[in-house]
Amino acid sequence: MRSVKITLFVLFAISIGIGCATTATTKPSKKKESTVATGFPDGYQDWRNTVAKVELDKTSPFYGYQRVFVSEIAMPTYKYGGQYPEGSRLVLEFNEPTTENSIKGATMWIAVMTKNSTAIETGGWLYKAYLDRKTEKFIDPVKDCYLCHAEMKRKDYIFSSAKLK
Repeated sequence: MRSVKITLFVLFAISIGIGCATTATTKPSKKKESTVATGFPDGYQDWRNTVAKVELDKTSPFYGYQRVFVSEIAMPTYKYGGQYPEGSRLVLEFNEPTTENSIKGATMWIAVMTKNSTAIETGGWLYKAYLDRKTEKFIDPVKDCYLCHAEMKRKDYIFSSAKLK
């Protein structure tokens, strides 16, 4: 009986040892998780509001009262220049102009730029647009965004600069 107990104990110890050895030698996944935030930028209204302007021509793709919001990680570069760090985000919010003196109305849509080094075709930036937090607005990131932003390559593809409010 004692030999059966010893045998069971040895088998139990071996199985734990094999399990631990297997766990210890399992290689981590080579799939790199992105640390770049994507999707609708919840809370962007709390970022720095840096520029505001109005476009009253309804035929313009930039029609509306516009405000630029800059994420905390992007702000030093936005102020002083240089290359934006990975994960930087800028939001251009388009609001219905309610009068010709630039009073903003309801948000019509927002454009989002996110610095992501894997976006080689668009200068290291991802471009998205949203009608609201749940509805993505279709844009072609190359034709509708990057081709215009390409002229600003010297400023890491950003048109506006620090005019902080």
